[in-house]
Amino acid sequence: MKPMNLLVVPGITITGGSMKIAATTQNGGLHDVILPQFGRAPSFTIIELDKDIKSVEVIQNPACMQPSGAGIMASQILVDRGVKVLLTGNVGPKAMSVLKSAGIKIYRADGLTVEEAVRRFMNGQLEEITSPVGGMGRGRGGRWI
Repeated sequence: MKPMNLLVVPGITITGGSMKIAATTQNGGLHDVILPQFGRAPSFTIIELDKDIKSVEVIQNPACMQPSGAGIMASQILVDRGVKVLLTGNVGPKAMSVLKSAGIKIYRADGLTVEEAVRRFMNGQLEEITSPVGGMGRGRGGRWI
């Protein structure tokens, strides 16, 4: 019997040996800084990991321009792409519900570069976000503009 590949990160074990991580970014890429808002982030940098970074993809977030429901729409984009971990700053209640239902773990990493946040995540050095920020439907990352 062939041994199964496992990727083990503190608190997470992925069978198959790879995992997708999404980070909320302005322009995207490993050197971009992770933004504090989730649903209204202009882009997501999606990193595929095995034991190291395997691939990096930047996708635009069409939800960022939605008048309402940005968090739910952004959550569904990540679910559809097979993301297992989200690196961000704040997540609203509706988005949190969708992400948790899909088994996506959320970690606080705003202000770090994507590359640094991934390294810290792999070393178990990021705080898991387990509760939402803000009230239902406030949008704009809990900020009034």
